[in-house]
Order: sequence, then C-alpha cells, then structure tokens
Amino acid sequence: MTTLLPQLRSPIDAARRHLTPYRAVLCGLLVLAVAAFVVSATDPDFGYGPDDLAVWLVVAVGVSAVVSYACAAVVRVPPNSDSWLITGLILFFVLPGGSEDTAVATVAVGAAIAAASKYVLAWRRRLIVNPAVAGAIGCYALAYAGVEGISFPFWWVAAEPLLVPMIVVGAVVVTLIREWRLALVFIGASLVTIGVVEFVRGGQDLSTWVVSSPMLFVAAIMLPEPLTSPATEIHRLVYAALVGVLMHCQYTIAITDSYTLAFVPEVALLVGCLYAFAVRLVSGTARRVPLDVVTIPVADRTYAVRGESVGVPATFRAGQWSSVSVPRWSAPVWSGSRRVFSFVSAPRQKPVEFGFTVAATPSAYKAALVEGTARRAYVDEVGGDFVLPRAFPSKGAVVLIASGIGITPFVSMVRELVRSEPGRDLSGLTVVHVLRDRGRAVYADELESARTANARVVTVVAPELADGIDDSARLADLAGPSDTGTHYYVSGTPAFVERTSAAIRRLDGSTRTQPWRVHTDSFSGY
Repeated sequence: MTTLLPQLRSPIDAARRHLTPYRAVLCGLLVLAVAAFVVSATDPDFGYGPDDLAVWLVVAVGVSAVVSYACAAVVRVPPNSDSWLITGLILFFVLPGGSEDTAVATVAVGAAIAAASKYVLAWRRRLIVNPAVAGAIGCYALAYAGVEGISFPFWWVAAEPLLVPMIVVGAVVVTLIREWRLALVFIGASLVTIGVVEFVRGGQDLSTWVVSSPMLFVAAIMLPEPLTSPATEIHRLVYAALVGVLMHCQYTIAITDSYTLAFVPEVALLVGCLYAFAVRLVSGTARRVPLDVVTIPVADRTYAVRGESVGVPATFRAGQWSSVSVPRWSAPVWSGSRRVFSFVSAPRQKPVEFGFTVAATPSAYKAALVEGTARRAYVDEVGGDFVLPRAFPSKGAVVLIASGIGITPFVSMVRELVRSEPGRDLSGLTVVHVLRDRGRAVYADELESARTANARVVTVVAPELADGIDDSARLADLAGPSDTGTHYYVSGTPAFVERTSAAIRRLDGSTRTQPWRVHTDSFSGY
C-alpha cells in the first residue's frame, strides 16, 4: 500500500503542476461533453441526438464568446481567456431541453445574459453572481414571465446515462482543484435534506433523487467557482451547506397569489452567491484592485512582483493568498490569465508584493510579467486561512516550514510581526527554509530580522528534503523542541506539504487528535 499510493498520486501531482483550477474544470467539461455525444449516438432512449447537442454547443459557446468580447471592448478590459468558454460549456449542460422549439433560443439568450453579467452584475469590477448562474436565472425569470420562445433551465446533465461519466469526471476535477471538503459538505447537506423531505412527504427513493438531481454537476463544476464563492474555510462550508439544503428542500415561497418562488438549482446557487458577496463586503474584499506592476529578479529563476494599488489597496491578513489576473486580448484559451500567489508584503505595506519561480520555459502568464509586457494586474480575490493564531506571539509557539518559494507567506507573517511592534520578542517562532540549491535563497533580510527578534531561523540546502521531510528525526532536528500546543505551518509543493505534514503528525502525536494545529498551503507551480 505504501508503494501503491505514490504511484496513484503521481499523475495527479503532475496534472496539478500544469493545470490551474480553471483549466481543470474546463478539461472536465470537455470530457463530459464528449461523453454526452457518445451517449446520444449510442443510446436511442437518451432523448437528444448528436445533431441537437452540436447545435446547442455551438450556440452556447459562440454567443458566450461574442458577447464577452463585445462587452470587454466597451469597458476596455480584456476578458479572461477561458472564462467565456467555461460559461458556455456549463450552460450547454444546463439550459436546453424539453421543447425543440425553445431550446436554441433559450441557450442563446442565457449565454448572452451570462456573458453580459460579468460586466453588469459587478461591484467595483468584481463579480457578484456566477455568470452561468446569472444566465440560468435570466432564462428562469423570462420563462416564468411567459416570454414566448424561452423555456426554464432543464439541467439535462442530470440524466441516468450520464451518471457514471459525471461521477468519474466530478471526482477527478474535485481532486485536482482540492475541493473535496466543499463538495462533501454540499453532498452531505443535500442527502440529509432529501432524507428529511422523503420522511415528511415520501414518494421517491434516494436513487431517483440522485439520478434526477444535478447534485454532482453542481458540486464539482459550479459550486467551487472561486470568484463568486467565499474565500475562507468556515464561510465556504456554510455556503456549501446552504446551497445543498435550498436546492433539495422542495420549498416554495408565495410572492403573490399568482407567483411563487421555488428553490430550483439556479435559485439556490443565486442565494449562495449573494451570501458569498455579503461575506466579501463585510471582510472588505469585495472589490477588484488594479495594480501597476513591475517585476524584478530576486534569485535564480525567482522573481518579485511589486504593484502600486490604483485606488483603495487590497485588504488581507499575513499568510493569505490572492488570485491575480493579467488579462491580455491576444491570450489563447489554454494560456490562462489568472494565477494564485501568496502575499509577500505585510498588510498595509506599499507596494503590494508577490513572489514566484519559473520553470526553464515559463508559462505565457509568468513570461508576460518577467518580460515586462504586463504592466497592469488585478487582485481579483483575497482569501485563505493560512494565518497565524490571533494570540501569537504573546501566547503559544509556532513552527513555519517552507520549501523554496513556499517561504512567501511566511515572509509576510514575519514582516507583519516585526513592523507592527518593533523590538517584539519572537522567541516562540521557528522558521525552517529548505532549499534545493543555494541560488534559490530569497528574503534573507526578513529572515535575519526574525533572528534578531530571537526567533529560531534555520536555512538548509538539502535537495533530498526539497520534496518533503519524511524522516521524523531529521524534522525534529530542524524544527527544534516544541511546546505543548505548538502550531505547525507547512508551505511548498503539494508533495512537500503532504510528506512534511505527515512527518509532523508522527513527531507530535497530539496533532492527530488536534488536527487544526497543522496548517498547510500548497504551491502548484503552474
């Protein structure tokens, strides 16, 4: 078993190194579309032929692309290079169905509404509602109002012949984007709600619910959308449970004698988006922050991006990450224009700073930053729970362990600790930085400032440890003695994080019963 698991993880780790979350979802949708065409061609009872699916697909993707670029030209901001394609593919599975007379018009109208919503339903240039949800809600409202030629979203992806492909695709996508907790909470809340409804009303068995509900599609494809879902763990779990309950509660609200509101999937997702937006408003992260950026080398194939905020600066806590976009008109779909970086700068420090490394051949996104062709970037989202305990450093001990560029969130933490109270005693802090080679050493001044404040700082050049510290004895030597209740933070590649956090649990057995004391942050490296 110990030799089998690394073999099973290997292709997943390789895929994560080359796939952004958006690319993973895009690939999942493409595979699911191929499965749908295969089923339509081989199953005479499926209800839709390949010609129907082809027309819907072309209309959904084509209208989404045309309207996205037209709206982007009006506001003079390039569109995200894969967003319009993902939106079109989602609506291909959600909108058409039922009457052949209304399917094409419904898809066209829904895709147009979805694309326009990115520029209309926005707060300070930040999305309020998932565009695919906006398109589905628009068609729902028009059909409810009796507009001729428009039908309700049919969610035909929830079909029995597509159940197995949906399970496989959904499991792979959720694994790649690391959203199992979100998906499982949503599915759990859905199943509990279904059980309650069946207990009260009866009439259907569980298998009918699972087959006829787009539960799995929503869990894997729509629910994790990063820009319209909460960015911190507790709120994400509340969001998942909220959508799961509403989507399956079979409850309607009487608005007037003639109109009622039913919590169909698109309405449940809309409520979830509004909850996420409310959370962002309260936390001060609801706006999209433009940055005038400059990129400078700081070590071998390692760069710092420094950005001056245009207007109100980004709000974040030390250790949190940001989704940073560099939209380009000429970017092809596959190149992507958004990446996730940890903040290197301390909160309220100017300029905002991020750090990253590049491979021998950098991606188009990173190349644009390194070469200086990208002068404007956008902080689209701020989130994460990889932050120090609020009582530290006055109480408790913390061990920070990083590999390579994984040191960046720790630099932000150190800068905040040193800046907020000069002369503060940091004797409860240990920083371990593992380097593959000496040429990758970065942020020596910040580490020295922590050492001056009595922190224990260890920098080790050890290629054999750069992909994970498996040896508990070696880990104990690097991390030093630990106190009761020590919090451990591990940052680096997925392999480094997984192996090192496992070694921490072996070294400090109390973390097995108190898993919240081991914090992890993986850098995919795409």
